[in-house]
Amino acid sequence: MSGLNIPHFGLKRQFKNLKDELLQATVDSLKDGQLVGGHFTRSFEEWLKNRCSTKYAVTVHSGTQALEIIARFKKIESDKIHSSPPVVVIPNLTYPATLNAFLKAGYRVILGDTDKYGILKYDIKPGIYKCLVGLYGMMPWEQHRIGGTTFGVMIDGAQHWLEAQGNVGSGMAISFDPTKNLNASGNGGAIVTNNEHLYLYACKYRDNFKPYFEEEGTNTKMSELDCSHLLVRAKYISEWQNRRKQIAKFWCERFKDLPLRCLSDNPAPHAHQKFVVYLAERNSLHTHLMVNGINSKIHYEYVLGDLPSAKDLEKPDLLSTSVMLSRGVLSLPMYPELTDLEVDYIADKVDEFFDK
Repeated sequence: MSGLNIPHFGLKRQFKNLKDELLQATVDSLKDGQLVGGHFTRSFEEWLKNRCSTKYAVTVHSGTQALEIIARFKKIESDKIHSSPPVVVIPNLTYPATLNAFLKAGYRVILGDTDKYGILKYDIKPGIYKCLVGLYGMMPWEQHRIGGTTFGVMIDGAQHWLEAQGNVGSGMAISFDPTKNLNASGNGGAIVTNNEHLYLYACKYRDNFKPYFEEEGTNTKMSELDCSHLLVRAKYISEWQNRRKQIAKFWCERFKDLPLRCLSDNPAPHAHQKFVVYLAERNSLHTHLMVNGINSKIHYEYVLGDLPSAKDLEKPDLLSTSVMLSRGVLSLPMYPELTDLEVDYIADKVDEFFDK
């Protein structure tokens, strides 16, 4: 099969499939003249809280903003008790937005190492918050146990929220970035929580604490247009998730005898936002796939501890596993619009790499 070109993301294919519905939603969201905070926002927030099995959902402009709002709310609680800035532990291997959210909120950040799947390894200690990140779509082991109200745990659910099953800790941040399993047509994010005080704070924060402006806030509302498009896509999310799981299961089986490790091949619930393999020859496989028309990507080539913004952060002596992963992880294209022929072709080209 020569001349094949498989993009890393399937947004063009998704639009082709949903074009008529998305265009109609665009007209419906614009014609009444209320571009934020209207019917579509309320309808999508209602859908979201039911999907996540939580009492409350608040849409905002991005997943990063959602996490920052949760962090700011928890800091206000902490400041009532402690005079020094709150401390939070985050994984050394994640997207830098996680770090940025806590730095903007005024936290002292500690970088923690991960296990071999990229999930934070750090026992909760008195007075220290913990941010769980569902890297690549895997639900963190600890999230099974924390339930829906745990005080000391905040959750960056940008990649795995579809598998959270009501376990949202103090609050969970969600991203509807165009690369996510459920995507807006621009930016978008949300907070889901069972904490009424966090819910009310987020509702006010996203609108500059109108009408009295009693606290510092910002304008971070999601548009009616994006909420209308999310409602269209939400109708298909179960079907799309089943397809992602089908592809991941097939590849895990195909690759089980190869000298690589599939990070989604574990017993935890997994949203399969990415399909990531780990191998020592990552760069060579990356090149081999690109030559054969398969657009793989590296998530993430650098750990947070390597970034300029992290130069003054506290880092435990041993961050070895997260550093090792960053040097060997490779993401294959993963989206429900992949055809069976393409799924087979990708597997064949991975096999071919090791047959050389």
